[in-house]
Amino acid sequence: MMTLALRRIAMAVPTLLGVTVVIWLLLSILPGDPLAFLLPQDASPADRARLATELGLDQPLPVRYVQWLFDMMRGDFGYSPFRRREVADLIAAAWKNTALLAGFSAAFGLTIGISLGTLAGVYRGSAIDRFVTGLAIVGLSVPSFWVAILLLIVFSAQLKVLPAGGMATFDGGFPSFLKHLIMPVISGSMVSIAITARVTRASIVETFKAEFVDTLRAKGLRERQVLLHVAKNAISPVLTTTGLQVGFLLGGSVLIETIFSWPGLGQLVFNAIAARDLRVVQATTVVIAATFVILNLLVDLLQMTFDPRQKRAA
Repeated sequence: MMTLALRRIAMAVPTLLGVTVVIWLLLSILPGDPLAFLLPQDASPADRARLATELGLDQPLPVRYVQWLFDMMRGDFGYSPFRRREVADLIAAAWKNTALLAGFSAAFGLTIGISLGTLAGVYRGSAIDRFVTGLAIVGLSVPSFWVAILLLIVFSAQLKVLPAGGMATFDGGFPSFLKHLIMPVISGSMVSIAITARVTRASIVETFKAEFVDTLRAKGLRERQVLLHVAKNAISPVLTTTGLQVGFLLGGSVLIETIFSWPGLGQLVFNAIAARDLRVVQATTVVIAATFVILNLLVDLLQMTFDPRQKRAA
């Protein structure tokens, strides 16, 4: 298992390196003047040259990339002149808030999705199966931001039972924290519920067709015991989907966090793009990519723990 983990980590290194190259190039070739928001309109050429030297913008692009990469590897993400704070401090605070929201969204979405998918797979062809399938299609078709706006209109503007946005801490009491969390979690987990339910149903239906299921029933095992064996063999694709969905919740929450004013990575990136704070955008994107790669590594290891076939194949 340790050898496999080291192999997966070695494969993740070039992936992250490629991500840093793409991010650096895309943000470096953007049109516009990166110094426009940092200097007054009547700034002299000498002031512009001095600030460009301080920020390293007078160096060639490859040199700037290598320097930026080594700084990132040392944990030095740079300084944000717009926020007047270290970028690492900004990302650390935002990452905790995003991880909190993504954790609750993943727990809610995956629990509901796996439960619905299991019901649909066990009672395949029934009214329950058709209901879950239709619900999954609706969840995939309806945009998350539309659900978020609809929830705001109903529960915040009309019923006035939930706050319109912001984030409450545990110090203010768990009920207040929960009220601020309900609408972002529901709107952010709609896609996760739909995808997880469909994958779980398909995996369970396919596993029920295997020959070992008939053997288990011939031995006299109860249907509940058969379902446990089926679930163990059907868990592998569900785990893969789980890792992808958690990564999506961490990196794809820009709209949800912006709509609900949730102070996470999504809102941090949105504000940084609006202010053209490229250091924050670059560092945040790399952190999100690294988190996604680590989550997929953990999912691979979990798959080999639950599925002996993959462990033997590895």
